[in-house]
Amino acid sequence: MEIVAVIISTLTMIITAVALGFTVTSFKKQLQLNFFADYTKRYQEIILNFPESINEQDFDLEKLPEDQRDRTLRNMRAYFDLCSEEYFLWREGNIDDKTWAEWESGIKFAFSKPAFQQAWQRLRLDTIYYGEFTEFVNGAIYQEST
Repeated sequence: MEIVAVIISTLTMIITAVALGFTVTSFKKQLQLNFFADYTKRYQEIILNFPESINEQDFDLEKLPEDQRDRTLRNMRAYFDLCSEEYFLWREGNIDDKTWAEWESGIKFAFSKPAFQQAWQRLRLDTIYYGEFTEFVNGAIYQEST
């Protein structure tokens, strides 16, 4: 009888441990999905406020009317801040390499466009981003221009 009680107790502990592990894994996955959704939402809000011509190769920030140029620069600053956060999270190991690879390719693609290069050059005059991120962006721009 005592052996049966020990077996039942052991099985109960194993089932509880497995259930707890499953719960923690599910919770972690849900947090990651919420986190990713939040960054995706922020990204969409930013890009929806860019002028329609933002992706054109002949885009010239200086040719925009002043109010539109100011709005565009404000949204560019928000985009660069978002990218900086994403880069920092990856460097600190808070996001996985697969997620970072997606974000990195999007950032590099954005910086291949004249609008983003122009805004980066202009905003760097009054905004300081930490060194590693600045090197990453400058490398992305240089890589695209060679």
